Parts: sequence; structure tokens; C-alpha cells
Amino acid sequence: MVRVIIDVGYTEMTVADVAGVAGVSTALVHYHFSSKAALIAAALREASEDDKRFREAIVEGPGSATARLSRLLCQSLPSDASDGSWLLWIETWGETRRNAEIREVMSDLDAHEIATIIDLIASGQSAGEFECPDVNAAAARLTALRDGLAIDRTLFHEDLAEEVLAEQLRGAIAYNLGMSADAFTAALATPAGRD
Repeated sequence: MVRVIIDVGYTEMTVADVAGVAGVSTALVHYHFSSKAALIAAALREASEDDKRFREAIVEGPGSATARLSRLLCQSLPSDASDGSWLLWIETWGETRRNAEIREVMSDLDAHEIATIIDLIASGQSAGEFECPDVNAAAARLTALRDGLAIDRTLFHEDLAEEVLAEQLRGAIAYNLGMSADAFTAALATPAGRD
């Protein structure tokens, strides 16, 4: 289903396209989903849950809050210009304005990411890793920058190396956390600093 969304797009895709990829009849798809919009929302919910699990695994993983925040943002950059996850989200953002079900899924996903980043920043402050004067604004800026870098690479600069994007993002993380480059590098190597 996700591949159909990416390859065909929301407006052009049909239930028959999805049924064909799944190897089932259109009647079976209609039996499980009341409309094309419901089918799309279900696929997006599943992709959204995958993204949430990805974030939660990093949050629960090893390292300082700074290191986990850096991993969460940098590892969510597109691996290449054909990264299916980013192609799906780019396709979906345009539909978010027009479809309430899609907007609900995307709003929930966005709220989860911002809350996760805010929690990591608060954890780092509690552990004394840094002092961030405006946690909410830092979380918003960092996700906006990561999204912009991902869109730029996926749509316009596929030859840009993932590490170049990650380095730009790490610089922004250090800046938003009020850390020098040396302090940021040291925090990335810290094994645990968790509260």
C-alpha cells in the first residue's frame, strides 16, 4: 500500500492498484476498508507506528541524552533519495491539508516526535549536560531543520551525502543546546548520563 502511495500518489491511486499489489481482489479491500481514504489512513497509521517505535528504541537506548537526541534526528535522515519513508511523508504532507483522517494521523505523529525531543532535552538538562533556554523552540527548530534537509536531499540534491546532512544537523543540535563543539563531541561519547 505504501509503495502505491509513493509511486502513484494519492489522487491517482485506486483501490484496484492496492489490490493488485497485495494480490487480492478489490472486493476484499472494500470489505476491510469503507473508502480509499480509510485505506490510506490505515497505511499511514502503520507507518506512523513504525516511526514511533524507531524513536522509542533510541530514547531507551544507551548514551547521554545528547547522544540519543543526535541519533534520533540524524538516523531519521533519508538514507538516499529513494528512501521510502521520506517519500511517503513528503507525499502525505500535501494531502494533510485536504483530508481530516490523514491530518489526524500526521498531527499525532508530529506531536509524538516533538514530545520525544522535548523529553530528551529535559533529560539532558536534568543530567547537567547542557542548559537549553527554550526547550519547545529548540525542538521545533531541530525538527524543522531535519525535515528541510531531508526534503532537499530527497527532491533536489540526491547526490548530497547523508553524512554531510548529519553533520549540519549535529551542528544545529549543539547550537540549540547551547553547547560548544567540543562539549557536544564529548557528550556524544558519554556512555550514560541518564536521569
